[in-house]
Amino acid sequence: MTAQNGPAAAAAAVRDHSSALAAIQAVAAGCSGHVGLAARHIESGQSLAWQPDRPVQTASTIKVPIHAALMRRVRLGQADLDAVVELKPGDQTGGSGVLAVLRPGLRCTVADLCTLMIVVSDNTATNMLIDICGGVDVINADLAELGFGDIRLYRKIGYSPPPLVAADRDGESSAEAPAAEAPAAEAPPAEAPADEAPAGRTLATASPADLCRLMIELQAGTVVDARACAEIIEVMRHQQSQSLFPRAFLDVAEPGDQPGPLGPAMAHKTGSVGGCRVETGLLFLPDDGGTVAYAAAADELSDKSMTALAEGNEVLGRLGAIVLSHWWPGPGPVPVRRGWLPRAD
Repeated sequence: MTAQNGPAAAAAAVRDHSSALAAIQAVAAGCSGHVGLAARHIESGQSLAWQPDRPVQTASTIKVPIHAALMRRVRLGQADLDAVVELKPGDQTGGSGVLAVLRPGLRCTVADLCTLMIVVSDNTATNMLIDICGGVDVINADLAELGFGDIRLYRKIGYSPPPLVAADRDGESSAEAPAAEAPAAEAPPAEAPADEAPAGRTLATASPADLCRLMIELQAGTVVDARACAEIIEVMRHQQSQSLFPRAFLDVAEPGDQPGPLGPAMAHKTGSVGGCRVETGLLFLPDDGGTVAYAAAADELSDKSMTALAEGNEVLGRLGAIVLSHWWPGPGPVPVRRGWLPRAD
């Protein structure tokens, strides 16, 4: 095999269903934990799946269902996307996002919080939106009403604030900051992050099949209503992390651009905690190639690291390469980096 035709041959090796499943099985066999995948080409109804019904930790992919629940609250007149909210010290939680390292007093709209929650996976914005919705139980009830009762949120995100914010809080206390700006004294202690939580206290769980179905229904315009679905997908188009499912893609179209020969357009949401990587989204293929809804997970991994080279990042990258290659419409080569697909012998 020459260097020139190697990638094309590898892509051709996963075009048929049985070969694609064999490639997924090889990825799962080499993984230290559990691998789950549900992917469906919406227009044709064709699917690829690997243990799709087994629940996994969602990590931050639960933020898409939270967004859907918030949109239901808006339609019920119990939340307002244009309402302005103020960031308070007690709102700030660590982990991903930017609000946790900005000064309390910042004002933004509920719609802005939704954007932050999805685009940069902002944990503080997420907790604020959970409160705006009415709490964890309300969100689970909304998801059940929307037909997604098996997607379960168990708690708010509980990472401690980063040192920058914690130092500011300590400074305010010693300087006798106004009581109105301090966290409420009766606020419950923060719970452990998902990767440190005791059994049964993960942030949220769902099966890849349920997350994939949510993507299918968002694309169909049937979650809450068509306008809500369009807004959720538009925000997901601006996702800033490309480190998981599209890790091996040569390119991902910019928000507002059409897919092309160098890569698909995407609307997606990532999730990462120690020992778990999850992603769900939509792949928009070029040249009337249609749309692929997907959810992929690598859970219960022995590699608990959060670095770019962690095992879960690679597992999801290989699953993404297989899914894109399986449904790539051509006529050009599949835009996947060399070495990310099974070798064609």
